[in-house]
Amino acid sequence: MRRFSAGVIVALLVSCTRASDTTGPGDFPIHFQVTNDLIAPVTVAIDGTPVAILSSGKGAPLTVSSSAQWLTWTSAKPAGADGVPIPDHIGEVKIPVSGIGGVLEIRNVIADQTYVTARIFNATRAQVSIGVFDGSEAACAGVLPAATSDGAKGLVQIGYYRLLPATELRAYRDGSRCGGPYVAWPASTLKAYAANSGLVLLTLNTAP
Repeated sequence: MRRFSAGVIVALLVSCTRASDTTGPGDFPIHFQVTNDLIAPVTVAIDGTPVAILSSGKGAPLTVSSSAQWLTWTSAKPAGADGVPIPDHIGEVKIPVSGIGGVLEIRNVIADQTYVTARIFNATRAQVSIGVFDGSEAACAGVLPAATSDGAKGLVQIGYYRLLPATELRAYRDGSRCGGPYVAWPASTLKAYAANSGLVLLTLNTAP
């Protein structure tokens, strides 16, 4: 099963919440709140220095110097069975400190682009591979294990992908790579994502 780090399941703030305890001549402290609405934990940095790790649904007050220029955040990537993180479409997000105001809400709409993630259950006895098709090509996003003999469903949590008009998730018959016949969930289904987190819950009931 692919999953995000334990911070997704055990919501835990594992960071300091003060970016700077000192200011230089003419500087003054800036206070604001950062919250994470994504399913994935995020690492927050000020001018390249990490200051907070926020798990899903958590927030932290930050105090930075007025001389600080950039806040950046990156989301954790789900790991495959081999422990290697699976890349998704959210890279490093860079925000000028001067434009934050009192609250920064990290959510699934970034610069007017919507991103979604899916938690997919498998009720069939066939392992499948999950791909994300963007209208021109498909990117492999994980392997969805088969349901067990005692009826427990397989489960995979994929990363965040751009939701475009032609985007669809595909469950491919080939259980280790994205190829062959597939079952698809279209963009119209993916639009039913949870507000702010971008989470979509899906179940594969028929093997491709």
